[in-house]
Amino acid sequence: MDRSELILKYDRFASLFTKIMVGFCALVFGVMIFAVTYGVIGRFAHFVRQPRWTQELAILCLVWLCFASAGYGIYDNKHANMTIFVNMFPQGVRKVIVILTYVLLLFVNIYWIYYGISLSSLSSMARMSATGWPQSLNYISIVVGGIYGLFMTIGRFIKGGF
Repeated sequence: MDRSELILKYDRFASLFTKIMVGFCALVFGVMIFAVTYGVIGRFAHFVRQPRWTQELAILCLVWLCFASAGYGIYDNKHANMTIFVNMFPQGVRKVIVILTYVLLLFVNIYWIYYGISLSSLSSMARMSATGWPQSLNYISIVVGGIYGLFMTIGRFIKGGF
């Protein structure tokens, strides 16, 4: 398999993976909007009981949005860049800095996967107070975000063009 075939296969995979993750994030965002709206209405409307679960669900959705969407910045090359700093250097040094940035992202995402699995297993018996759901749901988002970010970072290395 030559490099152009590998890049084409990666692009297909990354595009499908990203569509799934963006769709998932949109669904989670919709649930978060519902939970916050229902909680706010419950404070002021007497016919709606203000449940405790709305705040807990909104926080869970926010955690999932933060981690699950992080890989999209790598996929679309929209992650935080310090271009003003990098642009101060000659082209050869810029390339090295960008490569080091992606190496760092690689290690961060591997750490997220490892750390998320550790936290999930440690908190598997704990329950959230309002919903009764496992506390590990918060930490599984770190694993999912790490996997997504890892694949997108590997794709940056496959595509090259630093």
